[in-house]
Amino acid sequence: MRHRFAFILLALVAATIFIPALVTGEVFSLRDHFDYFQPLRFFTAEQLLTGKLPFWNPYSASGEPWFANPQTGVFYPPAWLFLILPFPAAYMLFLLAHLVILGWGAYLLFSRTASEGAAIAGAAALMFSGPVLSLLDVQNNLATLAWIPLALWCAAEGAWRRGGLVLALAFLGGEPFFAALAALLYLCVRRKRDVLGTGLVAFGISAVQLLPFLEFVSTSDRVAGMGDALILRDSMSAGDWLRVAVPGPTQQQFIPVVYMGLVVLVLALIGSTTARRSSATRAWLALLAGSILISMGPHLLTRLPLTLFRYPARLVPIAAIAVAALAVVGWERVRPNRRWVDLVIVLALVADLLPRAASLLQTAEFRRDVVPYPMQIGARGKMLRFGEVDPRHRLAWMSGYLNLYDHRFDAFTAAPLASERYLRMYRQLLERPTFENFANAGIVHIFTRYELPPPWFAVASAENVWVYENRQAFPMAAHFSPGSHALRHASWTLDTSSARISVNAPRDGVLVLRQQAARGWKVTVDGVPAQALVIDGVFRGVDVRAGRHEIVWMYDPPLFFAGCVMTIITLLALQISVFVKRSR
Repeated sequence: MRHRFAFILLALVAATIFIPALVTGEVFSLRDHFDYFQPLRFFTAEQLLTGKLPFWNPYSASGEPWFANPQTGVFYPPAWLFLILPFPAAYMLFLLAHLVILGWGAYLLFSRTASEGAAIAGAAALMFSGPVLSLLDVQNNLATLAWIPLALWCAAEGAWRRGGLVLALAFLGGEPFFAALAALLYLCVRRKRDVLGTGLVAFGISAVQLLPFLEFVSTSDRVAGMGDALILRDSMSAGDWLRVAVPGPTQQQFIPVVYMGLVVLVLALIGSTTARRSSATRAWLALLAGSILISMGPHLLTRLPLTLFRYPARLVPIAAIAVAALAVVGWERVRPNRRWVDLVIVLALVADLLPRAASLLQTAEFRRDVVPYPMQIGARGKMLRFGEVDPRHRLAWMSGYLNLYDHRFDAFTAAPLASERYLRMYRQLLERPTFENFANAGIVHIFTRYELPPPWFAVASAENVWVYENRQAFPMAAHFSPGSHALRHASWTLDTSSARISVNAPRDGVLVLRQQAARGWKVTVDGVPAQALVIDGVFRGVDVRAGRHEIVWMYDPPLFFAGCVMTIITLLALQISVFVKRSR
């Protein structure tokens, strides 16, 4: 009963952030909400509602493995809200659900060693802290972070089956780094033999998403390595850490609000004085110290064999969990034995923290018809941004995944990882920006602030951005004959699992599709399997003889079938083990 009261209280307080937008049908609009996560969620739900799994995104980066990106959340249960509710309501309820999950998990974890009132206060301090609310617009981080306290509670309780399920949900939430950190923390708390069972459950349930992701990582820019500046971007300075107690801007941008409240910090300081007597307090202090050290961006991060880590400031929410836990210990030491005092401090904490994060909670009407350009721009050929992009004019630059609303083709991608081979070609285009190079890559439209000479033609503009057209760009699909510069345009259609092309070839040659060549693509010519070619080291091609032909490319995601089998077997085995346990 007491747990039910805590859950209802935390959920009601969290709902105060979202109720105004839910009533008006608006959505959060700050930063990545607008041009990344909203089009990403909309496009994924749009494809699923057609009855297709969105294996491939043909509209960004000349095609990219969409399903392999865990941020798409195809197999993440909370993301299924987008299939049953209007998009604005689903978007806000998705975020609300994860804020409540975070608070509920923190409450359960803290209540193991503290009173109900202290645990509620600690959960509220965490839920409404600046580091947590800063993750609303990088919601894959929030979705995974939300499960970490619950995973630690499962570890402390010895609930290895539930622990495996929670760790699987943490990965499916979309942030592999936080998911790996959750697994590491689980291992530190539960140093017993049943952690092997937890690992097998977590790996097996998430295998349907995890295996395609790992395969994609193996050919991505992360394995190839990132520059030191990118790895250490958005590190926390010592001055930034002072903003945990004093509101104000920080030098890094990943966590725009780091304020956790002076009262919370004083309580955490009081709680830390019990470190000599409590191993749990020492563990929280160690987590806090490690988070602070890594978030400050030591150059050790640039020496990791796999540079999968960037934005060191993302460790600040982990530090917030440790601070909240220490504050619970401190409040337990000084609190009077009056239940109403617990409620007062919860309300006081919320009243202190929420106004500091008000800038993160801006809302606006959800619209998908936001691109200020005619539909023909990017509709049948790729577009590319040239020159410095002004983040204040995201619409004019069609930044992020805004191209997905209208299914426009973008030569770049906003995804957190991409094919190293393709990015190498893309960088070469920007380093050697000749008309011929752009034409050969199938770039039809250029977005730039500069004036371009003929043969570029200005066709549109918005704010300080001009859109130029290259009328001699190579088409998306065309037939080439050896020894001849002549080409024959081909009619084509693309979707999230296939490409269908019709061509009447005047002579023997090669059919080129300016979409990425990737593992899993298979091609047939008139229904007969054919040998796939790689054109210019990046694009897809196939030999075609003279005459009329139908070419079909089908995408079979690498390791997807194996992942499906593993997930199904794990779920069945887990169900059987629970049944046997109850029977005994």
